[in-house]
Amino acid sequence: MDLRELFSVWKKVFSNWKYVALTIMITLVFYSLNVLIVSYNSLISFYKQSGFLKSINLFLNFLIGFKSTVLLYSFISLILISVLFGLLFSLIAYKTKIIKSISGKTGFFVTTGIFLGVLAPGCAACGVGLLSLFGISAAALEFLPYDGLELSILSIIILLGLIFKITLDISEGIKCKIN
Repeated sequence: MDLRELFSVWKKVFSNWKYVALTIMITLVFYSLNVLIVSYNSLISFYKQSGFLKSINLFLNFLIGFKSTVLLYSFISLILISVLFGLLFSLIAYKTKIIKSISGKTGFFVTTGIFLGVLAPGCAACGVGLLSLFGISAAALEFLPYDGLELSILSIIILLGLIFKITLDISEGIKCKIN
């Protein structure tokens, strides 16, 4: 696949405002979940003292000011991973819509298979943030030579590979692969 075909597929998908909106929504949700995971303990403590509305206000401040609480490369990699995850999700949704329109009643199983098959490897992008839910703090990343940057780079590479793979699949269309 050359670059013209790649951009042609992206133009086809993202010329529809629904996929652009889906990308933006997924990007914001992914970013927000990462901020929530990092600031969870602070938010719970603040909620107990100040109530729900003030906790929401604090969370919004965390969202806006998150750049100042983490290293610059961590912030940039989170933004990049969030955008790539949003793009991947939109491409998967587009591919699922195409397959669903062709396969009819079996579309539910095809849809489920695509989302599980592609999103499961994509979870490496959010795996580090989710580790804190299991009691593994960011201090565990101190043992890595680049403080976890290598995991972010790996996540970005995986997401780029998945985006390329889905784009290639969309470009080829639904074809029977039997010789």
